[in-house]
Amino acid sequence: MKYYLIEGKFKTFSFSLYDDENKDLKAEFDAFIQAGMDRGDFLMFGDKAHGLLGFARGGHLDDVLSEFESDPLTLADVVEYRIVEIEDAVISKHPEKFLEE
Repeated sequence: MKYYLIEGKFKTFSFSLYDDENKDLKAEFDAFIQAGMDRGDFLMFGDKAHGLLGFARGGHLDDVLSEFESDPLTLADVVEYRIVEIEDAVISKHPEKFLEE
């Protein structure tokens, strides 16, 4: 299994998923992310300035790329993704400590 950092950058500076006109798109994107989390393919996603960041896993970079080709933000043509493979990943034996608040 390989691990990836996903960076999504909105194509326009003024775009926001939180604008009223984008509430349906945000709901579709949230459902897309939740489905990936339910499958165990996405660990975490969140907002960043003018975009979003997340961590995913997959057998190959092509698998992850093809997943994001069908994401609602890509289909709406509002985001560009950069997907970076984390090579030779060392995984914590205690990830719950990282996730503690």
